[in-house]
Order: sequence, then C-alpha cells, then structure tokens
Amino acid sequence: MNEQESSQKTSLIQRKKMLLYVLGIMAIIISGAMILAPSLIKNYINKNGKELAGRTINIEKIKYNYFTSTLKVQGFKYFEKNGSDLFLSFDSFMVNMKPLRLLKNEIYVQELKMVNSNANIFQNDTIFNFDDLLTFFESSESETENKEKKESKSYKLNLHNLELKNGDLHYTDLKVDNTIKLEQVSFAIPQIVWSKRDSSKADVEFKLADGGDFASSFNYNADLGEYSGYVQIDQLETKAFLPYIQQNIELSDLNGTVSAFVNFNGLVSDINQFSFNGELELDKLEAFDKMENEVLEGEKIRVVFKKSYPILNQINIDSVSISEPYIYLALEDSMFNFEKMLVSGNEDDLEQDYVQQNADEEINGNVVLNHFIISNGLMDFSDQTMNEDFNYELSEIKVNMDTISLNDNWVNLNANMKLNKRGTLEAQLGLNPSDPFSKIELNYVLTDFQLPDVNIYSKHYVGLPILFGDMYYVSKTTIINRQLNSENELIIRNVEMGRKTGGLYDIPIKLALFILKDVNGDIVLDIPVNGDLSDPEVKVGKIVWDTFKGFIFKIVASPFKAMGNMINANPEDLEEIAFDYADTTLTNKHIKSLDLLFQLEQEKPEFLIELCYLNDKKLEEYDAASQIVLEQYYQKSGRRTNFRSKEYLDFLKNETGKDSLLVQDYEVLLAPSEEVKQMVQERESMRMYLLNRFIEARGDSTNIRIKGYNENEVLNIGSRPRFEVRLTLAEDYEEQ
Repeated sequence: MNEQESSQKTSLIQRKKMLLYVLGIMAIIISGAMILAPSLIKNYINKNGKELAGRTINIEKIKYNYFTSTLKVQGFKYFEKNGSDLFLSFDSFMVNMKPLRLLKNEIYVQELKMVNSNANIFQNDTIFNFDDLLTFFESSESETENKEKKESKSYKLNLHNLELKNGDLHYTDLKVDNTIKLEQVSFAIPQIVWSKRDSSKADVEFKLADGGDFASSFNYNADLGEYSGYVQIDQLETKAFLPYIQQNIELSDLNGTVSAFVNFNGLVSDINQFSFNGELELDKLEAFDKMENEVLEGEKIRVVFKKSYPILNQINIDSVSISEPYIYLALEDSMFNFEKMLVSGNEDDLEQDYVQQNADEEINGNVVLNHFIISNGLMDFSDQTMNEDFNYELSEIKVNMDTISLNDNWVNLNANMKLNKRGTLEAQLGLNPSDPFSKIELNYVLTDFQLPDVNIYSKHYVGLPILFGDMYYVSKTTIINRQLNSENELIIRNVEMGRKTGGLYDIPIKLALFILKDVNGDIVLDIPVNGDLSDPEVKVGKIVWDTFKGFIFKIVASPFKAMGNMINANPEDLEEIAFDYADTTLTNKHIKSLDLLFQLEQEKPEFLIELCYLNDKKLEEYDAASQIVLEQYYQKSGRRTNFRSKEYLDFLKNETGKDSLLVQDYEVLLAPSEEVKQMVQERESMRMYLLNRFIEARGDSTNIRIKGYNENEVLNIGSRPRFEVRLTLAEDYEEQ
C-alpha cells in the first residue's frame, strides 16, 4: 500500500470518527433537549402563563415518555384573575396518544386520566369568573389558527379510557350567597368515537357534597344519527335549592330529598325529535317560614312522565301523586301567610310575566295530565284576624282528578275530607280549565258538621256563642258566563246558642233559628244565592253574606209564614187579633187566633208571645163621637138611622147651625169631649179584660203577655184597635 492510499484511508477513518463524534454530540444534545424539554416547557409556561392562557399558571412537573407517547403533568394550578386564588387545579393529568394516527386524520387517545381536580366557579348576576378567559381566547385566535381549526373538523375523534377521579367542583352564586358542591366526582368513559361511521358511549357518576348521587349514560349511533341515554339523581338534598326559592318566597329552611330517573333519545338531524320519559320523586319535604313555623310538608310527591317532546311543547304526565301532604294556612291581617311570604315586588313581576305571555304569539302544543291524586292530606287553618284565633283542621284529605290537558274544555275533580275530625265533606268540581268562569259546576255535601267548631266566628260577628248543634248541608252551584246560581239546602239539628254579648253585627240569628225549628227541633232551609261576578266590585263572599242577612231579617220580619205550617195555621190568624170599635165580646175569629197562639206556645216554649195593643185613638174618638150623636138623634126623633141618611145630615146642620161641614166634623162639635174620651176608655178596658180573662182561664204558666198601649208607637197611626202578635225570646225578656 503506497503512501497515497494510506493517507486516503487515514483521512476516511478520521472523517468517520468525526461523523460519529458529531452524531454522538447531536444525539447527546437531542437526548438532553428531550430530557430537558418538559422542564423547559414547564418553566416557560410558569413564566408566561398570562400571555399563553390569560392568567398565572403553575406546574410542578411535566414528564413525557417518547417511547409510549405518554404525557404526565403533576401539580397543575390555574389561578384566578387576582393571581392568588385558585380557579382550576389537579394533582395529576396523564394522556397517552398515538401520534402516527394523525397521518390518517385521526386523533387517537389511548388513555386520559385526571386525578384530584378542583374547580371553582363564581357567578355574580350575569357575570362569571371565567368571562375574561373567554374574551382572551377569542381575541387571540389568529387566521392561521382558524384555518387549522377548520381543517381539524375532518379528523376522526377516537378517545379511549377517559377517567376523572375524585374531582371537586364548587359553584357559588354570589347574588344569593349560595354554594353548590360536587365532591368526589368520578367517572369513566370507555370510548368516545365521533365520525360518520362509528358509535360512542359515555358514562358519568359522581356524588354531591351536600348529599346525593348523580349518574348519566350517553350513547351515540353515528350511522343512524341517533342518540340516547339516561340521567339519574338519587337523594339530592332540596336545601341546595333554598337560596333560589328565597328570591321569591321567604323560607327559613327547606328539607327533603329529590330523586329522578329520566331516559332520553333523539336525532342529531332533527332537534324536534328529542324526547324523554321518567319519574321524579320528592321525599320527606319540609318547608319553614321565616318564623320557623312549618308551612308545608309532604311524605312523598311522585311525578311520572310518559314519552314527551319538550321542543314541540308536548308534555305527557302520566300521574302526579302526593302522599300525606301537610299545609299550614293562616289568615293574618286580611292576608294569608303564603301571600306574606312572597318577596316584595314579585307579585308585580308575576303579573307582568302573565301579561307578556298572553301578548306573545300563541304556542302550539299540549300538556296532558292523566291522573292527579292526593292521599291522606292534612291542613291546619288559622284565622288570626279576630280577638281570638280560630283554628280548624281538615284531615284525611283525598283528591283525584280526571285526565286534563290544555286543549280540554272540561275537567272533573273529586275530593273528600274530615272536618275537625268529626264532620265530612264530599265535593265534585267540574270546570273549563282554559276559561274557568265561563262554566263551573260545584256540588258538595257537608255531613255532621259541628256548629260549635265555628263558635269563635259566631261570637265575633253576631255576639252569639254556639253551645250545641250539627249541620247537614247540600249545595249545587253553577257559574255560567260569570253568573252565579247556587241552591243551598241546610238541615240544622239540635242547635242551642248562648246569650248575646256584643258582636260586630246586630242580626237576630238566634230568634230566626227558633222561629225556623220544626216539631223535631230541626231547621230546614233552602237559600238560593245569585250574583253577577263580572262586576269587579262584587265578591262571592259578600254575595253569600248579604243573602244570608237578607234571609234572616225576612224570617224575623214575617215569622208566622215560617211557623204557620207547623200548626196548620193561616199566617194571618197568627199575626194579630183585630177588634171592631163596638166589639164587647170575643168573636169566633178572636178565639181561633188565641187558640192557635196557645198551640204555638206549646210548640215553641222558648218564645214569649206578646200581644201589643195598637190603636189610633183619634180615629176611635171620631167613631165614639158618631155613636154618641147617633144616640142623640134617636132620643130626639125616636128613629134609628145611619150617618149617611139625609135626615141625619139635616139634624146635624140644624143642631150646629153650620153648613158644608163633613159629617165627622158635625159629630165632633155635637159630642161632648168628656163622653167621647170615656167611651174610648171603656172600649179599651173591655178589650183588655176580654183577652186577660181568656188567657188567665188557660193557666198561670203561659208565656203569652199583653202589652199595653204606647202612645209613642208609630204603628198606632192609622191603626184600628188590634193586638199585634210579636215574638221575643223568653231569656231576653227575663234579662230586661
């Protein structure tokens, strides 16, 4: 080998060595870079977090396995805008990808796992604590990024083994100062494939910090464009909703749990085909007002939905069942407690929403409720508007209703309940749900209603305590085009009322009830109630009250119309005992009336029967004068005549020496006034004597009393001599 060849060989070896050195150095540099790259990237992100992601970021460690394409991030912290409070953090994040699949337009993730994540979301009115991030990322999006983003839409998304372990999410609504915590949220999704030819499935499960479990499953069929799944909530504490309810209703506390299971499905291509079915349950519901009084309770409230299409406004509710509900209803200062619980201003908002809803374009659709049931309900009612609280209990409440929908023009509802543990109420209600006052039919029956239960009302309004008595009441009420027509039949048994002491209204109810009692002690009433409800000034309560008052006064004003049938008497024979001026004995008609009054006394021993003497004495003096002057004419002429005869008129003219007077004026001039007054006095004495003798002959125990002449009685004017029959309760007479 010559020198030239040796030199060339040596040079070649040197070049190879040099290449190996260079390659080695490059390998060392690349390896070092690859080893240092995660740390460098971590430091760069920690230093430039605000420029990269809008906020400060801190990462403890980043690892990348180049052989398995596995990225691991540990100790990640994403801060709030203030740079000190945490917005998002997690202990570890791992993602294992197959980068070569990108060449086939496929994003393939073999595994993704996040452990011990924590996120805090704050909302103040309409502002969220991540709004600045949305603005940042929107503004930083370049045309190149938009292009890449557009091209990425053609990629197939193939995600496997997605897992979140022990995640926490805290949502705080600053406006109502309420925080909802989702703690220990864990879920595993075996696979999500999103393309035109593959299907996917996702399952999620987690627990709520304040109680309750959440689970969900989602399935997607890409070939058919169909999706389906379910959402399940178990034992979610209702207390989480309290701050939002408190914006409208003043409640101090809310207890109970909510559970729900809802299936859903639909088509990606047609949102209208989204449908759901399932059920919702509220258990052990308790609501307390601001004074910590329990106002609502429900052992179980269950709502079952059939297949419904909410986008099309087609909701099909199979049943709503409420078991053992309780409500405390109190009337305080002319307002019910639930009205007072409404947060001030919300009444106007609700009214405006209603007006706006009716002003909007009509929405097609329908809501159907097939069954509505209340079982074993209880209501405590308290009226606190009087000097003494009135408390009443409605128990064993049962309600059921036929199928109802927004398109129906008629619905029937049946209800029955116990009244203060003794009486019963059975009711049937039919109405047009879209326009209730166009037609309503209400029929109900009260049985064994205990009158002493409403004793407080009786004492407050009419001053009469109710000691005993029960009532049977049947009502048939219709409202057609706001015209009220109600037929009411009452049977009151064994009623006994105490002595009157005050009361807001002076209504002779006690007297009327005694008048209406039949021989068995029962009171049977038919009271029609009518009114025009289209008048905004007219209230149903006022119509009923005015009708009742009018009925009572009518009975008291004409008592014998009500009692005549009891003794088979003509009311006119009971109303008065009338005398002719010249009567000196009791006629058959007088005796008949007196006998009927004694018979009435036997039937109504609680009454004092007063015979009140009425007479216009001036008219009787005219009659007495006429009788005296006619006797003068007889003494002088020897003939009997009457005041109409010509001979008598000539006699009057001759005796007085006057002309053109009325006959009674002539007689007054000719009859001595003393004789006239004496005759009137004798006649009145005779009438009193005849009645007293007849009454005394019947015994001393009678409650029939004769009341003498009262010159101030207005009924004297124009009256013939008569004894008007008046009824007074014996106990009231004794008090006087």
